[in-house]
Amino acid sequence: METQKTKTEKTEIRKIDTQKKRAYKRPNPVLYFIFSSLIRLYNRLKTKMEIRGVKPEGPALLLANHNSPDDWRFMGSVCGMRRITFMCSNRFFVKKILGMFLRLLRVIPKHQFTTDLASMRKVKEVAGNGGMIYIAPEGTVYAAGRLGFISSSTAKFVKFLKIPVYGTRIEGASLGCAKWSLHRHKCPVRITTSLILTEEEVKTLDKDAVLERINKALSYDEFAYASEKNIRIKGDDLAEGFERMFYKCPVCGAEFSLSSDGCVVSCSSCGSRAVLGEDFTFKWTLGGAYKDKQSVIQKEFNNFSLWYEYQLKCMKEEVLSSDFKLEDEVEYGTDEKGNKDFVKVGKGVITLTRSGWDYSGTFRGEPFADHDDISSVFLVTLSPGRFFEMPYKDDRCRVFFPKNGNRAMKYHLASRAISELRESGEL
Repeated sequence: METQKTKTEKTEIRKIDTQKKRAYKRPNPVLYFIFSSLIRLYNRLKTKMEIRGVKPEGPALLLANHNSPDDWRFMGSVCGMRRITFMCSNRFFVKKILGMFLRLLRVIPKHQFTTDLASMRKVKEVAGNGGMIYIAPEGTVYAAGRLGFISSSTAKFVKFLKIPVYGTRIEGASLGCAKWSLHRHKCPVRITTSLILTEEEVKTLDKDAVLERINKALSYDEFAYASEKNIRIKGDDLAEGFERMFYKCPVCGAEFSLSSDGCVVSCSSCGSRAVLGEDFTFKWTLGGAYKDKQSVIQKEFNNFSLWYEYQLKCMKEEVLSSDFKLEDEVEYGTDEKGNKDFVKVGKGVITLTRSGWDYSGTFRGEPFADHDDISSVFLVTLSPGRFFEMPYKDDRCRVFFPKNGNRAMKYHLASRAISELRESGEL
């Protein structure tokens, strides 16, 4: 006769097995068919899409550049009716309706920019059952018009899965749905999928070679694509919201002096203006003291990709200085189940130096201090003009709202600069 202890142990084992089966299942075929059909219909009605290349088959890892907030729906058309298991940030699951929808589709939650063993186990199980998993290795929309930073941890993830890897390059989306823009605009989107790595290559190539293949397959240039397709985007509001992500004037170097109105970006410091045209390039008119720089500025900053690269270059120069420091008064926000947005639970000061990140202030009415070593922060993401988000810690999201919301972009850009300099060995 079985002892009570043996019966209890078997019960616990059954519970664990049941939890695993629930957690690691591929998307329900019926629900996925409905979801995929609706998304594909929406894409046909709302976006002129050109889909090229191969159709992935599982088991496989699908990687794509993160061109716009709408990339997930473009990926819904890449594989036809083949089921894709999506991964997305854990914070979306705390929203009541969206969280329920994501669970129904068996989307895998992941804590961004930190090691998440639970999500890795789920991905491994899906791959083991012949499934396809989609992730955007940049982790956020950079709004640069070109591929952003991809950490070497992506190559480690690929080696861990030991399955074929496909790459999907999305072009045009960041013109019609720019992260900084307050409005969406119609723009043709081209989606190209290719096989990056076979199963054998995943096993035999080293991490550097794997990462090189990924970067090469996903690299894109929005303005080369726009020129090739002779794209014109209609609208009298193309530039509105531009200052939420572009904070440094390339003419006079002033910061947070930019404003946007309709299709015009202006600097209050030097009086220069840039008009964003239908081809999404700028036509510059410089302030009186800078008129002799007209031809240089027009050539070097005729699109937002070049403007972004200028800001990143300046930020790297700041970070490399031994006395580098960013500091702001902020409100502390976190996620709470059932709330549509982050809940503000404290106030204090956030400081970023070459030694790391420090918050000092309050949390839920109590004095609170927190530190993150510089090596532990891969990237901070942002909601333009509102907040920046630190990697998940202590079982909660951590977001910080500066008094001037546009300053969130500077912290995001600083984290990217730090990551790239560390990867290259310069920091």
